[in-house]
Amino acid sequence: MFVGHGVTFINDKYPSAVSADGALQDEKDWEVKPTRIGKGASIGSGSTILCGVTVGAGALVGAGSVVTRDVEPFTIVAGNPAKFLRRKNVS
Repeated sequence: MFVGHGVTFINDKYPSAVSADGALQDEKDWEVKPTRIGKGASIGSGSTILCGVTVGAGALVGAGSVVTRDVEPFTIVAGNPAKFLRRKNVS
């Protein structure tokens, strides 16, 4: 796996400092979602990976992308939000 410089992993789907009643949130107010990065995946510098997303094995995320949904194995995605560009040539 390769993770470029300045990549951000988000761990809370709806981040907020206060709850509905205005009180400061604590750990019981958050639902942390795991993020999974597959073997051999590459994430370009400056990308943001939202929580609950899986970047599949061998996938490539272009620099500066915002990944909002799962990335299939051996595909290339880029943009904001990241969109499918093409499948990688796998030998």
